[in-house]
Amino acid sequence: MGKQIRQIKWDSFALNSFLNILEFIKLDSPSNAKTIKNRILNLVSDIPKNPEIYRIDELKKENDGSFRVLNKDSIRISYKIEDSAIIIARIVHSSQMPKTY
Repeated sequence: MGKQIRQIKWDSFALNSFLNILEFIKLDSPSNAKTIKNRILNLVSDIPKNPEIYRIDELKKENDGSFRVLNKDSIRISYKIEDSAIIIARIVHSSQMPKTY
């Protein structure tokens, strides 16, 4: 029996944050917004292959190690590793000065 590949699920708040970030970037450069969107989605789609590849999210309070974080293009993506899914939990732009949660 092979290794289980987890499904990606987006928290609605995280998805809305991502869309808002892209809309803001789009105001300045539609092509940059599209490039960043594709880059981020490609990185996220690869997480289930090796969920622990990124560092433990140091901003998550009481993190048992299941919350991880990746940074790309000044965007911070926090996700939770669960038995059957990867939950995209939080997305913030670095200009928003990410805080603990």
